[in-house]
Amino acid sequence: MVTLLHLLDNHRVKARRAKEDRSWGMATGTEAGLLESPKPQSVYKHGILEQYVIRFATMTASKLTPKRAVLFDGFAGRGRFDTGEAGSAERMMIAAQKAKNSTTIDLFLVERNREDFVSLDKVADEYRNRGIHVDSRNGDCGQHLDEVRRLAAGASLFVFLDPCGAGLPMDSIKDVLHKRGSWPRTEVLLNFNADLIRRAGGQLKKGQFGLGGVAKADAVCGGQWWRDVALHAHTASGGTSWEAAADAVAHEYARRLAAGTNYGSVVAPVRRQVHHQPVYYLIFLTQAPYGFWVFGAAAAKAREEWIDCLGPDPDEREGMLWDTVADQFEREHDSATKHITDNLRSLVSDGRPKAVVDHVREVYGDLYGEAKETAFSAALRALVKSGEIEFATKGAKSYQHVIRKAAG
Repeated sequence: MVTLLHLLDNHRVKARRAKEDRSWGMATGTEAGLLESPKPQSVYKHGILEQYVIRFATMTASKLTPKRAVLFDGFAGRGRFDTGEAGSAERMMIAAQKAKNSTTIDLFLVERNREDFVSLDKVADEYRNRGIHVDSRNGDCGQHLDEVRRLAAGASLFVFLDPCGAGLPMDSIKDVLHKRGSWPRTEVLLNFNADLIRRAGGQLKKGQFGLGGVAKADAVCGGQWWRDVALHAHTASGGTSWEAAADAVAHEYARRLAAGTNYGSVVAPVRRQVHHQPVYYLIFLTQAPYGFWVFGAAAAKAREEWIDCLGPDPDEREGMLWDTVADQFEREHDSATKHITDNLRSLVSDGRPKAVVDHVREVYGDLYGEAKETAFSAALRALVKSGEIEFATKGAKSYQHVIRKAAG
């Protein structure tokens, strides 16, 4: 089960303050060298990209002239698996091809490993021949950030950073956020390496500074602040594992990354079940409320693909004669619908109209990124039918609804 732990309140405070003031050593990609097929944890990541990037590009570019978005993959890997299945970079190329009649999507891809880059560039050539603009570079991600910003001038920008090992230093990412400003839109999705923090934490506790993990974590985190965070969380959790430390550092990393900006963040621990240690964390940054809504919907659909790949939850299956993934999804949908029903009742209890897109936390609660939009729609539909809630404005899309407690 994937649960997204989010920091939407921080984003909301920043937006309110802004309005009141006016005023509002590099690694290769994780798919590098994977010659056969994607690992299960990659299914979730790929699902998010497939669901989200095309919606980001078309939505954010719709108000631009020309309608253009840039997708940047800083650790692009090989582009395609030997099975013929698309990797993250090719999924972005596919999105560009699908959207080309309405939105121009240009791509900028970087891969450090020479052999993997050659494979990537061959895949890119296929899409160039179909009229898609793809810039590809063999080198370090950080050395091409200025080039990416120039390509994205006047366009929305989606930054995807999925390194195998230590990633881009925090200061480099913050520099992108500050230089891009608030418009056109910029969003970031990055892989934060949980294993690096667990390994570095163990080395830190034992004083094994010569092994390199502590120095790598310092570089990725933009300083030594993570050390105290990791040690404190490790001790507070009983000192038997580094899972709590990795979780605490990931959330503090996201907070620091967004500090001083109008960005809010979502932290997604990617794991098979809640009690399993995360393989990695996905950290998502956006300035737009609908970005949180659409990302949560994409994550929920991606999670279904992931669970479908792995099979039914063995813990839920225990003691049952028969269970399938479909059974698990049906139970989860029913449970999520009840959960969201209670949340919607609470949301409108003060009688004021509420734009649901501005209340993602209140609507989905702990099921953000897990409950699909269909559960929200089912809950709202039943409440409207029962006369408990009414539409102040009924939007064409679910996140466009404005709802309130029904009169009388």
